[in-house]
Amino acid sequence: MTRKHLLILFTAAGLILGLAAGIWTWRLNRGLSAEDITGCITDFTAKIAAGDLQGARNLMTEETGALLREPGNSLGEAMYRKLSLISVDHVMAENGDIYSADVILTSPDRVKIAAKAGILFGERVTAEGPAEDTDRMMAEIYEELLSRDDLPMLDSFCVIRVENRNGKPLIRGDETLQRILENGN
Repeated sequence: MTRKHLLILFTAAGLILGLAAGIWTWRLNRGLSAEDITGCITDFTAKIAAGDLQGARNLMTEETGALLREPGNSLGEAMYRKLSLISVDHVMAENGDIYSADVILTSPDRVKIAAKAGILFGERVTAEGPAEDTDRMMAEIYEELLSRDDLPMLDSFCVIRVENRNGKPLIRGDETLQRILENGN
């Protein structure tokens, strides 16, 4: 190869590398679109409902991922399993790399389920007499209730904040989101 050919080759390689670096820098600094944020929130809720809590935590900032706790019982598991996203609206930039979205989630209504479980417990005690193992009886009642298709559901509104971390949207969890995920309200 002649010197002229080497010069052309190195010049072309430099241009390609420069273009790639420019595109990468632009991608990192362009901010997030409403579709990026909606997609992140959609993936987050789908992973929770599928039982992939670690996958959902991976869509959260490191500082707030611990707010998504393992369910402690069958009701907690049902709260996550039956979670669904109704809508994501009014996505807007707050400041810098922080965005917010108005979100409506639906999940089992823990208060109504507990009230129904109490009524069923009372009916069983009245019909069968006092139970020797009330914890086991309550567990059976909850299992029965949670397997029903007509489980009472509750729609909850919250504002979810999403942070742009190197071009990747990550949810900034807070106590409000944690309360809705765990309690349904």
